[in-house]
Amino acid sequence: MSGPKVLVVIIWILRGAASNTWEIKMPQKIDVISGFCVQIPCQFEFPDTFKKSLNKSVEAMWKKRSTYGANVLSSEFSLLKGNVIGNILNKNCTTVFHNFPAEFSDIYFFRLQGPEPLIYTFTDGVNITVHKDVPPPILNPHVQVLEVLEGTKLTLTCSTVISCPSIQPLMHWNPQLGEQLTPALQEDEFGQTLLVSSQMFNATPLNDRLKVSCSLLYSQGAKRPVETSIILRVLYAPKNTIALVSPSGPVSEGSVVILSCHSDANPAVRRYEWYKDSGSGKLELQNQGQTLTMTARSNVQGLYVCKGFESMPPLTYATLRKTSDSVYNVIQTRGSGTEEDYENRNLSKHKPKLEPWPRS
Repeated sequence: MSGPKVLVVIIWILRGAASNTWEIKMPQKIDVISGFCVQIPCQFEFPDTFKKSLNKSVEAMWKKRSTYGANVLSSEFSLLKGNVIGNILNKNCTTVFHNFPAEFSDIYFFRLQGPEPLIYTFTDGVNITVHKDVPPPILNPHVQVLEVLEGTKLTLTCSTVISCPSIQPLMHWNPQLGEQLTPALQEDEFGQTLLVSSQMFNATPLNDRLKVSCSLLYSQGAKRPVETSIILRVLYAPKNTIALVSPSGPVSEGSVVILSCHSDANPAVRRYEWYKDSGSGKLELQNQGQTLTMTARSNVQGLYVCKGFESMPPLTYATLRKTSDSVYNVIQTRGSGTEEDYENRNLSKHKPKLEPWPRS
């Protein structure tokens, strides 16, 4: 009893895999350059009941605008020059049209014209848009401004559809950054030919606001080059922090001294703070702001530290010391680092030795 039941199940599965629909696979949209050829990758399926009708006598045709529109490619009359390069017996309807004219932007439908009953126009068409100029390539990521953190490894990919495989453009990056992959041909899910190139590099502050472009140049038809660009926005923590003093050099006791802090960061530093070294390595807050104004007196001499806040804040230093009676010398920064660097350093090796202050 079990044998016949198994046989029935197997027969049902095989029948379920049979094709009972009319289907066509091709791109929904193709951009064409006026005067160039256009290749339409195309494959079709039809109900199994029509298999016996598919033979060499079946003609492949194309219609324009609707399934009942004018024939643009047939054995009797053609509005366009072209030919089916696919093997219809293998259900391959790939077609090439030559010298595609500018005024022929439209939707095109494929039709099988054979002996009865194999006569059918597929209802899914391809929208062909003709351009007088070369369509620009596609850059991925597909954004106008790409915002990344310093040190991020970036991959920019440039691609374009080659609608006429017999004519291929030159693809060029400007500027060329890091490692580049030579432009190579690929194929998408619909069988269209793509020209693709990538370049990989690590984002640095030098790349901030850099315009990166990918361009195409066709030598045929004197088509001018076209490009697509992306602007890099590289975010980085404060660096190259410096302390400036005014006035510089010796000043008289009672004179006003201004310390100002400057740092390179993206986005710009949100907050500056000035600290004074208490002498034991502990930093005491003096002011929140980019500048610190003080009067040159005995109680203000010492090492001053500026912090610029955005992510990990680097530090910079300025020293106010007395060189002789009633004369103070303001020393500008000689280096910068992080707060951890400062706290771990041996201060006695880095900060100037201060003379004892005479009592007034």
